[in-house]
Amino acid sequence: MRAVQRSVLAELLTSYPYNSASQLHEYFGDGPLPSSYGGSCAWQSFEAGRGVAERAGVEAEYRIDGRHVAAVYRDADGITILDPYLMHCLPLRLERADAVDGDVSLTAGAYPLRARADGSPAPSSVQVRWRLGDDSVRLNYLRFSPRRGHRVISRSFLMRPDRLLTEAPPAAERVRPQLLHPEQHSVSVRVLHPGTRRLAELVLPLAGRRSRIGTRSLISKDNQGAVARQGSREFDRDREVVADAVGVPVQDIEGALLQAAELHRAAAPAGLELAGYSLEDE
Repeated sequence: MRAVQRSVLAELLTSYPYNSASQLHEYFGDGPLPSSYGGSCAWQSFEAGRGVAERAGVEAEYRIDGRHVAAVYRDADGITILDPYLMHCLPLRLERADAVDGDVSLTAGAYPLRARADGSPAPSSVQVRWRLGDDSVRLNYLRFSPRRGHRVISRSFLMRPDRLLTEAPPAAERVRPQLLHPEQHSVSVRVLHPGTRRLAELVLPLAGRRSRIGTRSLISKDNQGAVARQGSREFDRDREVVADAVGVPVQDIEGALLQAAELHRAAAPAGLELAGYSLEDE
């Protein structure tokens, strides 16, 4: 079972990227994008659960925190968590016997693998705390910020046992409002390149788009979290990395994001306020 979980996670990290445009196409457009384009954070966990079920015959328990979903597996000795969105390198395994004062804690390596100014490695990590008393799991994702010079918490989720999905994916009427949530202030594709294990992301901010959305609105991020704008050499480099990881021409990736943004704008309720997307380097 554990070997299956490791294998499924390793494959998904490089073959099923985070893509917040995919479900906009699926639920508001003409249907889902090809699987190589990836899916939203919840769909990444659904894919992990599907892969484990197909190979080991064991179903996941899907815990939710807001719009986030993690696949959880429990046995007599502990729990294992698969959450590909957080890009942890190995399954998050917590053993009941390791509890200290009722808590089991774990720090696991994660992507991106960044570098400090002096060239020394600065990997990301996921900090996990499982509280045996209430069976809750806290997941903190930290990554190095070159601009700040230290690691920062990028995401934090609390997964409680009473917050579960009974079907994965949920019914369409439950999914559609989540795709139009104010927190969804961009559409993007984030890849971990299978050859280099380096991150690249192509982003289309959604806030303030009153006129027709075009390619000039696109930005990119590299493995260090540096932002590049359309027309720069760095932008061209980053989008080529994204396209190469997905296995399609650059124009196809850009077109999928542009169409998703139009679908979002057409479906969004009147007066929806979206926060501006930060253009600062991480």
